Amino acid sequence: MKTVMISALAVALSLGLVTTVEAEDWTGGYTTFGIGRSSIDLRELAGGSARENGGVDVLPYVAFGHDWAVGTYTLGVVADYDFAGTDNSDLLSAGKGAYGEADWFATLRGRVGVAASDRLHVYASGGIAVMATGATAVNLLGGQSEADSQSLKGAVAGLGLEYKLSPKRNLSVEYLHGEFERSDTYFSGPDFDSTLSPVVDSFRVGYTMRF
Repeated sequence: MKTVMISALAVALSLGLVTTVEAEDWTGGYTTFGIGRSSIDLRELAGGSARENGGVDVLPYVAFGHDWAVGTYTLGVVADYDFAGTDNSDLLSAGKGAYGEADWFATLRGRVGVAASDRLHVYASGGIAVMATGATAVNLLGGQSEADSQSLKGAVAGLGLEYKLSPKRNLSVEYLHGEFERSDTYFSGPDFDSTLSPVVDSFRVGYTMRF
């Protein structure tokens, strides 16, 4: 995660060294509505040495933020809510197993960006995240036992860009990578342990309205 964040910041800062465009047009508050394709890997195998395949969903997200200009750079903060939800139901094998579920995730991030041109704004972001998860175990007879839902904390980093469609309307494209804390769940009925340690990769396209 640290490597991802450092690389993202390096990209944004290096772009800032080769542009002289002022950042004023990319400041102020904004709201983004869009669609995200999120791959969520929920379950960790024994010892954390490998992971099961996760699910992919294409669902809406919404973001709210504010950017300030510092020369050719922008500094800002953004909060978002992604409706992405998936489950690892393919983990079931021979009538016994457990699978994890994700209902949504949200982030609160700082942003640093550059006005790469009059119409293009490139930025890197990083911050904290939370994901709503649950787990279900299945016994040999097909009976199910559900654990209580949990909100797992994590860290997230990403890269994005905005392309100006009109003075206050932009097309935004963003990639996010997030990693969340580990959660162990024991099911006494089917006598089964399940470990969730979510990892999410999300590609987003949105319509940003600045004001």
